Amino acid sequence: MRRLFVLTGIHLAASAATAALFARLFGQNPRAISAHLLVIAEWDLALIAALAAVAGFGLPPRVTARAGRLLLALTCLAQTWLYVLNAISNLSWDRNVTAHLVAAFAPTIWSGKEPFPVGPLGITLFSCGTLAVALVAALLGGEAIDRAASVTLLDPLSTSPRRRRTVRLAVLAAAGALAVACGATIRAGVSSQSLFWKQELVASFFRPEGFAFEPTARRHAMAERDAALRESYPRRVPSARRKHVILIIVDSLRADRMQVYGYPRPTTPFLSRLVRNGRMKKVEAAFSTCSESFCGITSTLAAREFRDISAHTFQLQDVLRDEGYQAWFLLSGNHSAWNGLPHFYRAADGMFFDGARTERYTMDDDRLVLEGLERVPPASAGHPAFFYLHLMSTHYLGVQFPESHVFTRPDDQVSPGLEPYKILSLLNKPDRYDDKVLQADGMIRQLFATLAAKRYLDDAIVVVTGDHGEGLGERHWAHGWNLYNEDIRIPLLLYDAPAASYPDLSFGVQVDIAPTILDRLKLPIPASWEGQSLLAPTRRRFTYHQTYFVPNRYAVLYRRDAALFKFIATPQYGKEELYDLRQDRSEARNLVEEQPELATLLREKVDAYRRDQDTTGTNPQPLVTSH
Repeated sequence: MRRLFVLTGIHLAASAATAALFARLFGQNPRAISAHLLVIAEWDLALIAALAAVAGFGLPPRVTARAGRLLLALTCLAQTWLYVLNAISNLSWDRNVTAHLVAAFAPTIWSGKEPFPVGPLGITLFSCGTLAVALVAALLGGEAIDRAASVTLLDPLSTSPRRRRTVRLAVLAAAGALAVACGATIRAGVSSQSLFWKQELVASFFRPEGFAFEPTARRHAMAERDAALRESYPRRVPSARRKHVILIIVDSLRADRMQVYGYPRPTTPFLSRLVRNGRMKKVEAAFSTCSESFCGITSTLAAREFRDISAHTFQLQDVLRDEGYQAWFLLSGNHSAWNGLPHFYRAADGMFFDGARTERYTMDDDRLVLEGLERVPPASAGHPAFFYLHLMSTHYLGVQFPESHVFTRPDDQVSPGLEPYKILSLLNKPDRYDDKVLQADGMIRQLFATLAAKRYLDDAIVVVTGDHGEGLGERHWAHGWNLYNEDIRIPLLLYDAPAASYPDLSFGVQVDIAPTILDRLKLPIPASWEGQSLLAPTRRRFTYHQTYFVPNRYAVLYRRDAALFKFIATPQYGKEELYDLRQDRSEARNLVEEQPELATLLREKVDAYRRDQDTTGTNPQPLVTSH
């Protein structure tokens, strides 16, 4: 039996080493190593006890040995597959994989709609290859199990038939207890809010459909308040304007690369023409609440900041549904698998169409939104509709159409591959990004034409915006980790009746979109919404922004009449930055030392924001001042 324990020790050491590698490479909590070791140890001990119990009931040693080999081989195989999936997930999304993600992405990869380099053939070869290696290793390297099975724990205790029977039952009960203990540990880890359990490699796989934002006491309280607000919200307001509402979010779209915002290249001819002829109005300086899709999308729909978003917020589509609107979600990208977004959308069957459902295109191809629109019936009197249309053109994973090469060569094509972050300088080079902004403008033109043909533009409010910006190498690539203008300055364009009056469109934030829409419809704005209607803006305002990815960065924008300042704090590094966005849009001159009073005011605002968000149950330390 000693050899079996030695083999188990090697297995545990290899498992701990893998968990340690994940902690080092992906910045996971080191305590997740001990949590992972506990789960694997309980499972291994349950296997040993089961083998001992089976051998004690008189089965031939060969049968017991083969069973032991098979169970150990399957254990190692399952771990290998889990580790590989976790590595891919961490490289792609900075978090462990879940069963929900696997179930959601598997069909799209298998059908060829997901840009996965190895494809179905590669996945099959990997799965079958690792299975074959595990079985061969079990057959050729199972001598330790064979020898262990011939001398079980029962032998030195088997002095009488009665004692043998008692010991057999005791070992069998121990095996069952250990298996139950292992299951209970995993279950406790699944329900735990401790970071080391969220990052433990086994329990995290079985966690319920994951959200990018973990529940906090503040979010729970907001959800309870929203439930009460929705119950009391007036239904079918007689004086309401029943206009169609169309929200178009373009993923990773920067305002400063758009012709309509003064960019010298003709990247937005359609949108620019709408602004010139007065049908579309432009917010000059608009910002996202964060630099990542999940919080950008949900902030737009829920009209609130990062810290107050949950799966149960009272959102724009909820208000409109309660008013009798049909709500359509036609979305490029795989929203089905991304952080529980379908829970936020709460879309009815048949009215949700994303990249996982397309029959013609890959999942990040914007033409699938037109495919989804084919399923929408023409507008009819007395049946207003809400549309959320999501485009991926400007995201580095978005498919670039062959005809869209205007600023790059037609042969200049790059596949994102398995690890797009490693080639972001190629995927996101400025010329290619400009091509894709032009492509997005062309897609919006086609969406307008299709909606007009179905009579949805006859009386409509259309909002065109972005979920966040995109770094193009000025300071960094991609998005998610920073809060500079390239990360959070987005377009905010309003297509509305020419007579609609917006008194001040110099400043706006994502959270203002939903209140503005309700204001235009003459519907009351829920008290829990944190944005302001652009029909009645204020001249002095603080808005709050933060990153989800670590190191967490926080920003406060301070609008004071014609002035606009941004304060960025990175507490982990003790770094502070202050910029005058009216005079310094590139954010090159840090004013922390030059304007200490303003820096102190905004530092206090960020400190209060961090204390209030209550994500850890403890108050964070004040920001470290770095001059």
